[in-house]
Amino acid sequence: LEELTLEKSDLEKVESLCFDGGNEIYHILKPDWDGEDSLFDVLSVEGFQNLKNLKAVDYISMCDLEVLEPFKEAGIEVED
Repeated sequence: LEELTLEKSDLEKVESLCFDGGNEIYHILKPDWDGEDSLFDVLSVEGFQNLKNLKAVDYISMCDLEVLEPFKEAGIEVED
């Protein structure tokens, strides 16, 4: 993943995000992570504007709900 480069065309494919510490990607990045610390907590969603086709966000964990307010202000549906 260190050499992964995302192009603008890749970002245009993103229509939804899911904030959930149980997603497999976190264990790929840090196999011994037990989810009991704040290693992957989201503190800001700044830059989401680059996801031009983002329509929905599922919130399960990983941040305070206030962090997701910019999505709501931009008209993106946030489900919790």
